[in-house]
Amino acid sequence: MSSAEEIVPPGHVVDGAWLEARLGHPRLRVIDATVVLDPETWGASSGREIYEAGHVPGATFADLVAELSDPEADAGLPEGVHAYMLPSAERFAEAVARHGVGNDSVVVTYDTSAGMWAARLWWMFRVFDHDDIAVLDGGWQRWTAEGRPVSTEAAEPAPGSFTAGWRPELVADKQEVAARIGDPDAVLVNALWPEQFRGEQPLPIGRAGRIPGSVNVPLTDTLDGTGCLRDRQALSQRFAAEGVTEDRRVITYCGGGIAASLDALALAEVGIDAAVYDGSLVDWASDPDAPLETG
Repeated sequence: MSSAEEIVPPGHVVDGAWLEARLGHPRLRVIDATVVLDPETWGASSGREIYEAGHVPGATFADLVAELSDPEADAGLPEGVHAYMLPSAERFAEAVARHGVGNDSVVVTYDTSAGMWAARLWWMFRVFDHDDIAVLDGGWQRWTAEGRPVSTEAAEPAPGSFTAGWRPELVADKQEVAARIGDPDAVLVNALWPEQFRGEQPLPIGRAGRIPGSVNVPLTDTLDGTGCLRDRQALSQRFAAEGVTEDRRVITYCGGGIAASLDALALAEVGIDAAVYDGSLVDWASDPDAPLETG
């Protein structure tokens, strides 16, 4: 096996042994994507302090709120609520280049929570047409539980040169979602918890419920007891039970497109390239004319 083949991720997730064996490879870039989320308000703050306390050796810290989202998308939202919508291709390219990422880089990302922030960054890389990207399975918790190396030294890679492409099939907007309601060839997958799916908890933007016709596969249903993705057979069966199959247009959504990215990662592992509704319910429910179901 050549050194080029050895550094290419074998799938959309990699385990700690795979990553540790490749630390220091000149093409490898590791990115900590941790964000601290307030589950009540959906407000978010930087995970930089968590990164500084310990991280995978050589990893940089990417601020998904300040660096890697659209700064204009929060206009009109309640104070503290963040939309998390995609940055422009130019903004994304400039941000990842600061982390040493070029078009020939292999990127592994992780976080300190359930992997949804890492999955969001994975999805963004794929949207901007970079496929040499993987999520560290089990994230920081599993990495440290396995006794793998930890650093407190901030990495300072040389700037990369990244040119962003665009894969529209991986992104859904409000217009497409509205058009897909009732479409037998499409399925809308809500990645929030069941009580939020049923509308039993109000959303921070003041409305509750789900997009009509949605099915519910909470992000936690994609994970096993160790915080890793469930095996492919279990994932395939879980999604298929809700009618989520490769012959349909699959769109995942949640509150702000973060949990939805973890569902999209799980779907990619079973061979289904889902679109993520960018903005999700923050975007949808902010429109008083956009319908919501409860119950």
